[in-house]
Amino acid sequence: MAPAKIYFSRSGRVRPFLEKVLGIYQDKIRGRVLLKPNLVSGEPYPTTTDPELFREVIRLLKNQADLAGGDAAAADLIRPGQSLKNHPLVKIASEQGIKFFDFYREEMIAARDRSGEQWKFSAIPKTFDLVISLPVLKSHLNVLITGALKNQFGFLDRKERFRAHFQNPSLLHRAIIAINQLAPAQLFLVDFRETLINSNELRHGGTPAKAGWLLAGEDPVALDFFGFSLLKELEPKLAGKKPEEIGYLSRAEPAGLGRTRFELIEL
Repeated sequence: MAPAKIYFSRSGRVRPFLEKVLGIYQDKIRGRVLLKPNLVSGEPYPTTTDPELFREVIRLLKNQADLAGGDAAAADLIRPGQSLKNHPLVKIASEQGIKFFDFYREEMIAARDRSGEQWKFSAIPKTFDLVISLPVLKSHLNVLITGALKNQFGFLDRKERFRAHFQNPSLLHRAIIAINQLAPAQLFLVDFRETLINSNELRHGGTPAKAGWLLAGEDPVALDFFGFSLLKELEPKLAGKKPEEIGYLSRAEPAGLGRTRFELIEL
């Protein structure tokens, strides 16, 4: 099998990179397209997706496809809906004339992953022709790295997310694999210009750091394996580790979510 293609830029310029990437995939971006940012809480970028990047994606695509956005905030927040209601990403969606879903307020469905385990998750992504994921590559308190695969975790029901985070470590890794099987994204625009080390949120001890990369591709496994090598340079907790030592990364290729081999293409 040929290696996955990862497009990248280190210029720090969002719009030129997006123009090139979205031009490469323009034939696939049709119909109803859901934009899935990382909006885990009310914190600013890089805890959450950069508003500039989100706005530019909408501007570049809204005449090409029927766009909407959506996410659900962290399960441990007392009022997760408030994080979305007041967040700049939601305001940008409104300004640009597209709907932004709070998945917790929408229909949930249940299905079994390929191992037979049942999960409850948002029905919204199933109603779209294409899902574009907009993660920030950063550290994570529980699974050490969050990027392309972990971003789809936001599709899960709130109780499922709470259970996965706090019941046992293995369940969280299984949940990440499961939701990528049940509600996959097809295109990933990964922001690693700025990041957080130590944790994925400021409130949990995350520390902002500069990195300078923008990544894109169709294969979340390849993106996360490459992303691991980049984050490892900044995150002391990853020192001496290999991506295969992260539970969900080790399971991702056998689970049919993508390839670990990749080809880097600079734009």
